[in-house]
Amino acid sequence: MSDRLRMTGINSGMDTQSIVEQLVTVRSKKKETMEKSKTKLEWKQDAWKTLNSKLYSLYNEQFGTLRLQGAFKAKKANIVDSSIAKVSADNSAVNGTQTLAVKQLAKTAYITGAKLDKNKDGNPTTVKASTKISDIVGDEYFTDTVNPETGLKATAFKVYKSENDTTGTNVIITSDMTMEGVAAAFEKAGINASFDSNTNRFFMSSKSEGQNGNFRITQATDTNKEDLLRRAKGYTSDDSKANAAFGLLDTLGLTRQKTGDAFIEGQNAKIELNGAEFSSNSNLFNINGLSITATKVSDKDAEGKYITTNVSTATDVDGIYDMIKGFITKYNEIINEMDKLYNADSSKGYEPLTAEEKDAMNDEEVEEWEKKIKDSLLRRDDNLRTLISTFKEGMSSSFKTANGTTYSLASFGINTLGYFEAADNEKGAYHIDGDADDPKTKGNTDKLREAITNNLEDTMSFFNNMAKGIYDKLGKLMARSDYRTFQSLYDDKALKDEIDKATKDLEKEDEAISEYEDKWYDKFAAMEKAMEKVNAKSNAIAGLFGTGG
Repeated sequence: MSDRLRMTGINSGMDTQSIVEQLVTVRSKKKETMEKSKTKLEWKQDAWKTLNSKLYSLYNEQFGTLRLQGAFKAKKANIVDSSIAKVSADNSAVNGTQTLAVKQLAKTAYITGAKLDKNKDGNPTTVKASTKISDIVGDEYFTDTVNPETGLKATAFKVYKSENDTTGTNVIITSDMTMEGVAAAFEKAGINASFDSNTNRFFMSSKSEGQNGNFRITQATDTNKEDLLRRAKGYTSDDSKANAAFGLLDTLGLTRQKTGDAFIEGQNAKIELNGAEFSSNSNLFNINGLSITATKVSDKDAEGKYITTNVSTATDVDGIYDMIKGFITKYNEIINEMDKLYNADSSKGYEPLTAEEKDAMNDEEVEEWEKKIKDSLLRRDDNLRTLISTFKEGMSSSFKTANGTTYSLASFGINTLGYFEAADNEKGAYHIDGDADDPKTKGNTDKLREAITNNLEDTMSFFNNMAKGIYDKLGKLMARSDYRTFQSLYDDKALKDEIDKATKDLEKEDEAISEYEDKWYDKFAAMEKAMEKVNAKSNAIAGLFGTGG
């Protein structure tokens, strides 16, 4: 609408603004129709986006999986004595029974420090993370002066974080550090280290499991790399720095003498599978498709030999059945929805509401009105008809396997219901005979499970072929074209072009209405100007004859 400032009806006395507004309202009926048409296009676009997302998920996840042979190679492992290990199997595992014994569990190198409860003078004290090391350790354990001006001294260590670590990392402990600071210094060298104020102890451990995780702490310049942590009381060396380094760790409760049984060496796990021994730096073993997690060392018999238990591997019939059932369930959801959308009742006579029309209705009435329109947006849609045909034709296909037998879904007890038995818009849905969750067919013979158990190769061949056929056809439909973008199963580009055109047409219509409004205001303005001249002349003549007001 024009935003020009106008003065109307001054000479004529007519409410020209009201007259023009009414004329414009009538002229705007076309715009209102165009706006409603655009709204329906936008709703249709939203409906297709939602459906396309569901269809792509079915294509990618269900059909994409079912077309691969690997989906039918699933194996299931079982162990008789589940207290010693947990087992699972991947597709490469060999069916059969094997013997297993757990001989040793993996351990992580770990030190639980002695409780620190005395100061450097031997008197009782409470040691916290914020306590300075100089308060509990004598000066004789700091051999290097690092700051001559302040007299700050330090002791240097080297940390070898694993048995494979041959270079080590230097750690400098200064006399002004707190317990927390000492732990942080060792942590930076590649091991876990902390000070617990609740128990007043240091804790150290390797960052890796198993024997290789055995870490060492030596005096920094010791070329022999003697481990101070595992040294007992009475350690002496010709090197005063080495003695000081040991004394510092010993005072902090971090030597074997102080920790005793709390000093845990890292060790690998060991199992015996079919008489062969395997070692791992963790309790997890991956051997020939089997995943074995050791949880407890096996008991021994009277002769001291480890008692074995049986591990059996077989085709995962339940897993394969559930995969096919999940596919059928998902397919049914989509095909029922598409049939419902395609066969929807006509919404003839229903158009999107204007703001004024919505104001005259309550929220429930507005929602019901719009739902009637939205439910019918894909009624008899060409793209939707193509998709429905693609799915139904693909699902009803038959395939011949390598041994010459022809199969269809019916061969596995998977069928649609009779025409009069199936509900409206559910006539394309499939039901599995013997499915305990399906009241319609649960009493029938379970042909699918029987086929998976006794004839897996043919079962796999049929479902691979059926899924691949539909997968490939959908892939072609999703190819980029002049009308649709990649991975779109409807003409999204064409629909967007329609919406863009509708937007531009509305912009042009707005301009036309504004010009139409200006035209009428200009006409009335001309009329007012003419009447002003007539009135002026009338007043002048009346003045000549003395009859003027």
